[in-house]
Amino acid sequence: MAEGTYVKLTKEQKPLQNITPGELNQPIDVAELNAPRCEQCGQTLPPTYSAPADEDWATGIFGCTEDHESCLTGLFCPCVLFGRNVATFNEDITEQSACVGHALCVEGGIALAVFTAAFNGIDPDTVCLLTEGLLFA
Repeated sequence: MAEGTYVKLTKEQKPLQNITPGELNQPIDVAELNAPRCEQCGQTLPPTYSAPADEDWATGIFGCTEDHESCLTGLFCPCVLFGRNVATFNEDITEQSACVGHALCVEGGIALAVFTAAFNGIDPDTVCLLTEGLLFA
């Protein structure tokens, strides 16, 4: 064990502060510990957070069909509708690049699933070739 050096205080030295007994171990208020938390995940909520109000549904179960253009576009060309939505919310991504990304990943995955189901027992090397063909065509 290392040798320690001790400082001996003299009577001429005055204490820096007068501390009364019981003064040190007082509770403190930590804002992060007392802040409101999310009931599901326990994450600390910002001070401006207000819970969403319980409201009735504004549309019925087929309310999405009221906008016929978006309904038909989403039914027959979901990648185009996805591209429009992404471009609306994020100016950095163009509608075309989001559409192409959606077409490759989602519709390409669906096509791969159809091929796999249609050709059950297909050789894994052939599946690899099909996947490369879908991604790099």
